Amino acid sequence: MQTQPVIALLSPGDMGTQIAKTLIKNNFKVITAGEGRSHKTLKNIQDAGIENTGSLQHTVEQADVILSLTSPEGSLKLTENIVSCLKNTSNRPLYVDLNSNTPAMASSIEELLLSINIQFVNGAVMGASKDIPENGVLVISGIHRNLFSDLFGKVFKIKDAGEKTEAASAYKLLFSMVNKGINALFFETMTAAAHFGILDELNESLQDFLPGTYQDLIKTTPTYPQHIFRRIDEMKGLTEMLESENLPNVIASGTAETFERVYQSNIFENKTPKGVIETLQNFNKLG
Repeated sequence: MQTQPVIALLSPGDMGTQIAKTLIKNNFKVITAGEGRSHKTLKNIQDAGIENTGSLQHTVEQADVILSLTSPEGSLKLTENIVSCLKNTSNRPLYVDLNSNTPAMASSIEELLLSINIQFVNGAVMGASKDIPENGVLVISGIHRNLFSDLFGKVFKIKDAGEKTEAASAYKLLFSMVNKGINALFFETMTAAAHFGILDELNESLQDFLPGTYQDLIKTTPTYPQHIFRRIDEMKGLTEMLESENLPNVIASGTAETFERVYQSNIFENKTPKGVIETLQNFNKLG
């Protein structure tokens, strides 16, 4: 592998674009497959300085490292498409999945890649896109994780979760249960407060008596109007993981259910609140 390998990033959404910008700033060449992508994605590619190499086939043929940054529900399909492309070439890039998959999904992806002798690193991103690279953390696991650390250890903050492939997935999901569980607790509380007509009063008291918790919510809560559907999938994945291991999962499944009810209520539709208080005041619509 070259000193500065070619990085194929698939695909450049908010997180992918920020990671690409960081890599480019550190003199890595970043490419992607723009064929068939939306106008917004093509603009992201251009604005970030990513090279659009056209088709997926053409992209993976040039890659030394593939970074998968699609979504948990789309990660397996993307892997299948990439494996199909790589079967037609002698190129065998390092494959890194950063999609916060369940452990079972990570194992399925690894099995697919092993079938054509591709080295795999499982991973997840801790933090929002705006946190990269200063405050965000990339969690990685698997027997080839040192290849990733050696390449990018000076670029990103990296957490080594160990040699078990599924470890990074379990780490991210369990960490998510804490911060998303706290948000679910507040959302469920505000749903009831709106029902009884005391939302603003209760919100004010919670700020007074739980100022530390409110401080913790500043980073996460205002992102829910745009990303609550993704949170539902993540908590359902966590529930499945815990159920498969015969572990307690009441909080995980309850968190998914709470988020689903909030999502279906449409109180966050087309909303971009600027803080915790503004986010929670949307629950007044349920009163």
